[in-house]
Amino acid sequence: VYQARYCALRYAISAFPFGNMNARWLCILGLADTKPEIQQLARSGLAIRPSTILYRSSELPALKDAILFICNKSRKIVDGSQQLAPESRAMASIANPRVYSSMLDFCRSLMLATGVAGIKQQRSEFAVDPADLEFVNSNSALSSELQQDSMHTALATLELSDPADSLTNRWLEIIGVVVQSLQLTDSTVLSKALMYLVEVVSLGPQQLALALFESRQQLLMRLDTHNANVQLYAAQALAVVHCVKLIEDARSASSAAWNDELAGQLGEFRAAATAPAQPKLLDKQQGSIIALGYISYGLLAATKTLNKSWTDLGLDRLGQTVSSIQAAIIDGLQLATESGTHPAIATAWCVAAGEVCRLGAFADTAESNKSVQAMAAAVNIVKGTSTPRVYDAALALLSDLALGNPSTASEVVELLLSAAGTVSKKQLDMHFKTGEALAKALGRFKCTLVKMGWVLPLDPSEVLGDDGVSANVAGINLLFEAVTTKLVRSANTQERQAAAIWTLTMVQSCPGLEALEPWLSKLHACLCMLLSDRSELTQEVASRALGLLYNLGDAALKEDMVYSLISLFGGGSRRPGADGNTADVQQALRRQIQSNEPLLEQDSLGQTPDGHSVNTTYKSILSLASDMQNPSLVYQFMQLATHTAMWNSRCGAAYGVANIIEQARGAIQPHMKSMIPKLYRYTFDPSPQTQTAMKSIWSALLGSGTARAAAASDSAMSDDDIPTTGANVVERYWDAIIEECLSSMGQREWKVRESGCNALASAVSGANPELVVPYLDRIWQMSFRALDDIKGSVREAGLKMCQSMATATVTWCTPSDASSAARNKQAQAIIASVVPFLVDAGVSSDAEDVRTFSMGLLLKLCRTSGRYLSPFVPAIIERLLESLSNMESQSANYLTFHAEGHGISPDQLESARLSAVKASPIMQGVETVLEYLTAESMEVLVPKLQNIIRHGLGLPARAGCARTVVILCVKKAELVRPFASALVKAISGSLTESSALQRQAWAAAIGYMAPMLSPGMFRNLLKHLEKVYFDKYEDDIRGVSGQVLEQLAQRCPERLCETPNGPGAASFALFGCSDAGEVVSTGFQSAWQEYTLGLGSKLVIEHLLELLRLPLAHIAADSWPHRVQSAKAIVDVARMVEREARSSAANKPSSPAAANVAALAQAVLPELAKASRGRVWPGKEHVVGALVKVCTVCADAVSTSEELRDTPSTVCDILLKEMKQGEIPYRREMVKHCSALVEGLDLDVYDQLSSTLLQLVEQYGALSAAPTVSSSHAMDIDDDDDEKALKRPQQLMLVAAAIKALQWALPKTRCLSANQAGQLARTLEDIAHTGVWNTRVASLECLAALLRHLAGASAACDRFAVDIATVLAAVRVCAAEGKYVSVRTAALDTLDAVLAAVAQLGADSRLSDWQRACQEALELFLKDPVPSIADRAKELAK
Repeated sequence: VYQARYCALRYAISAFPFGNMNARWLCILGLADTKPEIQQLARSGLAIRPSTILYRSSELPALKDAILFICNKSRKIVDGSQQLAPESRAMASIANPRVYSSMLDFCRSLMLATGVAGIKQQRSEFAVDPADLEFVNSNSALSSELQQDSMHTALATLELSDPADSLTNRWLEIIGVVVQSLQLTDSTVLSKALMYLVEVVSLGPQQLALALFESRQQLLMRLDTHNANVQLYAAQALAVVHCVKLIEDARSASSAAWNDELAGQLGEFRAAATAPAQPKLLDKQQGSIIALGYISYGLLAATKTLNKSWTDLGLDRLGQTVSSIQAAIIDGLQLATESGTHPAIATAWCVAAGEVCRLGAFADTAESNKSVQAMAAAVNIVKGTSTPRVYDAALALLSDLALGNPSTASEVVELLLSAAGTVSKKQLDMHFKTGEALAKALGRFKCTLVKMGWVLPLDPSEVLGDDGVSANVAGINLLFEAVTTKLVRSANTQERQAAAIWTLTMVQSCPGLEALEPWLSKLHACLCMLLSDRSELTQEVASRALGLLYNLGDAALKEDMVYSLISLFGGGSRRPGADGNTADVQQALRRQIQSNEPLLEQDSLGQTPDGHSVNTTYKSILSLASDMQNPSLVYQFMQLATHTAMWNSRCGAAYGVANIIEQARGAIQPHMKSMIPKLYRYTFDPSPQTQTAMKSIWSALLGSGTARAAAASDSAMSDDDIPTTGANVVERYWDAIIEECLSSMGQREWKVRESGCNALASAVSGANPELVVPYLDRIWQMSFRALDDIKGSVREAGLKMCQSMATATVTWCTPSDASSAARNKQAQAIIASVVPFLVDAGVSSDAEDVRTFSMGLLLKLCRTSGRYLSPFVPAIIERLLESLSNMESQSANYLTFHAEGHGISPDQLESARLSAVKASPIMQGVETVLEYLTAESMEVLVPKLQNIIRHGLGLPARAGCARTVVILCVKKAELVRPFASALVKAISGSLTESSALQRQAWAAAIGYMAPMLSPGMFRNLLKHLEKVYFDKYEDDIRGVSGQVLEQLAQRCPERLCETPNGPGAASFALFGCSDAGEVVSTGFQSAWQEYTLGLGSKLVIEHLLELLRLPLAHIAADSWPHRVQSAKAIVDVARMVEREARSSAANKPSSPAAANVAALAQAVLPELAKASRGRVWPGKEHVVGALVKVCTVCADAVSTSEELRDTPSTVCDILLKEMKQGEIPYRREMVKHCSALVEGLDLDVYDQLSSTLLQLVEQYGALSAAPTVSSSHAMDIDDDDDEKALKRPQQLMLVAAAIKALQWALPKTRCLSANQAGQLARTLEDIAHTGVWNTRVASLECLAALLRHLAGASAACDRFAVDIATVLAAVRVCAAEGKYVSVRTAALDTLDAVLAAVAQLGADSRLSDWQRACQEALELFLKDPVPSIADRAKELAK
């Protein structure tokens, strides 16, 4: 389980000190694990920190113990693996290359670290930047004097630790395991082991090389390896051991054996090298060639050190062999120029020739032809189309030729100058390689590249003499003459690049070269010219080189350089200050920076390949130097400002960037405190050039090593106390950085504002909130200002800044269960600063972007900040509610004015808007923040809600406010209760607004608060609702009273019955139910249903007078609709009383129901009678109908009351009068009321009513006749008067109603006189003959009733009062009606009445005729197609 391995390794690293080798061994084994996370953890456990080396070297493992420990482990691994079976041997640790590689790497790192610590102890003045100690943990070759000195010191330490048993031999043994093992075939591990072996024999005591000579056969075996680096390091090791052994043997006069053994071996190498090329033997041939070159190099070095010839040494044969080898190398070099030669072989011949030429093998006059041949071959390769590897080897050969033979230097320089312009854009590395070759050729051993390439354990001056190591002044002069006069001014971009790169290479690789001093001024001028080159690479290389040149000059030259640079960028012509005062130079620089004129003319420096202006980068650098009050810092900044991709390449990295940075740091370090804020802001400059340049300066100055060195004045300082790059540096200079960013965000230049925004956003992200809180107000103010900037890119930067602040604020202000008191206090302080700013300045801003962002952040805080928001809940709710309207979509506003054009009704639009409000995140934020409302904040919130209720703008805001009130009543009822009256009072004033849906929302809010109101406030609310209802004319506004009552009935129906000191709501609800407007009555009807639910008889018994309050008050009102409503309400009350009376016992006159009947009669009848008199007005029929209804319901009370006994006759008089006036519909209603009155009271008023009713029947009888129009005039019907045509149906209905009234008016206690009966019968017969179907039905029904009325009195009379024959004639006519079944059915009823009457007649002479006529009529009904009529006729026939 890899988790177990990870935990074990983590424990070993954490629990045990770094000096514990067992823990380190676990880390070494961990590198062989298959899980990357374990490998990474193991790698971190083996890394040696620079601070440990410099300040706590005692914590390092003892080098002696570590070497012995690793040596023992390697022995056990090798022995154990050799004893394993072949199939199991692969599982041994030694078979894993990563394990043994890590063993070697850790031992070497520990040796370098021990060496650095030893140097520090030995040299009191020793000072090193921790960043320069990164080589300790790297696996690369030693490339500086410090690295070589460290390894040399470590090897000396091992040598001295145990003279009897040198530990260097143990280290050599560890390395030798890889070299000798046949199991470790990994070329990477083998190459690394051989590189470490070369380091040991080069820097260690010569005894190691002598010891290795005896086992050189292992090195010879590695020459056949298919890896060029393995072959190269093996050859270098052979060169060292042969050189040291030859010197030792020569001094001891025991070198005779060299003629046989070594000469024979070299002969074998020569034979293999010069053999025809074979693919299978290619590695062997390549290794043999390289071995020939390096072994010859070592042997020549030995002879030069001994200062003896081969003859003097007694090694003539060996000398001849070496000479033949040199000739073979020259011949092979000629072969390398041929196109058919394999690149690997060609490279090997160049390397071998270079090693031979390096020590001046062909410098003698006798050998000059070989030198010429080698030069010609190298030139052919350089100018040809060789591969990069062969090209590099040829360049190295040229430098080695000039290194060994200074006279060829001028020829080499001329050659490389001519080839500078032929380099393509894709081969820019060639310039660096050429510069490297020139530096080695001309600087010779004054060049660091040459020094690092010297692998022999001998002083170069001992081998070559003082003249052999001195620089080639003539060649240097030739080179710089060409650079300053030709290459810099060339129109060829490649040549200008070569000039800059070669200058940089020479200055950097040969820093102490005296031959450079005469050229500093000219080179400075040329490099300043190259700053304006269109090539970005040229600019950057020139910038780097300028910085190095500045450091090489004296004080006067440095001042001249500063001023010349100012002149370049500012165009000044006069030297600032006669005495060259630096202050004057500084003032000149500041004038150029702060002037309104551009730093350079537009495009004067051209553009970079990516299209950016060169001007911006150098202007920023000059500005930064000016701010530091030191113009000379321009050169240091130019050294550090690197942003060309070429510098990240292999060749670019080879130019000692660390060395340049180290030189610049020393000058800049005193100004760090004032420079950091501005430099930090510049790293976020919108210009990619400036930004990358400043980031390079930042990275170079504030790398972990530099920052630690700056802070580690006390060697006892811990790692945590030493600031590093990033957050620690920003925190250290926090106040200055924030002030710089904030001030920059308000500057006039948009680039400054944008960089300030980006810098501030980066600084705030992940910062300690304690640092941010003092600047919160200013940060938000400037961030919102940037968010509304006129420049688009600044707005984007402002948005990033705001987002960064928002993320940080939400993180800081999110409570948790484990929050400490300090964290809570900090979060409250942040909320106290941020929320008021967002509410007052953000959400209410005129800028849409600011408003939108502020709202988003405020909603996030509402969701996450919880209890911290409690003091700010009122302000948040107020602003959120107002924002519902402010931030409503513009499409909603547009549709408000164009809804009809899109087929949307206003109600649909309002419904959609309110739905959007409910689903809005803003409303969700309101609901969330209400959870944190307290009693104290409620006192502040209520006035704000009242203000929105009364003066809020926009439907969304008001609807949101109503919803907020409802939510408060549901979730925080106890907090709302003390303020319910105030809120209801405010809402009451808004009930009449135009929006129907908003009125519903207000009604719902009142309904939720109604149970919390005091009785007095509740009565005032009801009075206000009645006032709104009776004072407003618009139905939709009047309907809000019903909506409120509906809510009251749902939420608190018991409160509607409260009438201790004033009116209740029952009468109002009942009154509104009768409103003519459906919109208005719907709400009242719902309220009435909710109100009466479950009350039953209690409603009428206990609240009769309350129910009649409003109807009686408005029965005689000036408003006719109110009279009609009153009448309808009275009818409803009468019906309720009637139902209650019927349900009570009939013999309980003292019951509550009987008392209610009497009370109803006493209260209502006089008012209704009074209202029923007078002229006719629209709706008066409802008042008369109410009068009739109450009379019929209260019949018993009327008959028993002295005051009301005459009411029926009064009502009849009113009806008779009203039947004679008004329009036909009105008169018909009066006739119906008359029928109802007679029916309900059983009155004998036929004598009073008959004349009027018969008059109506006769008046409109002619109109009741069915139209009989001939076919020829059928189309003339449309020509009748329209008004008459419209009135005819109404007249017919009036006739039918009058006949019905006559039927009900027939006396029940007496018989009509013959005249009355005859007149009535004749009238009815005429209508039955000629009328339309409804009048026929009415007349036939009345005839049947008349016959039954007369049948009872006919027995006492000699003659029947009605001529039955005429009646039967009418019956026969109606029986023959084939269209209307109702007419035939009424006729059959009349025949039934006739038969009954005839059966009761006495001796009447007309009896037989009547019987015969009845039989004839009956026959007609028997034939009726309707079964019901025919069946009944059959029954009558029986």
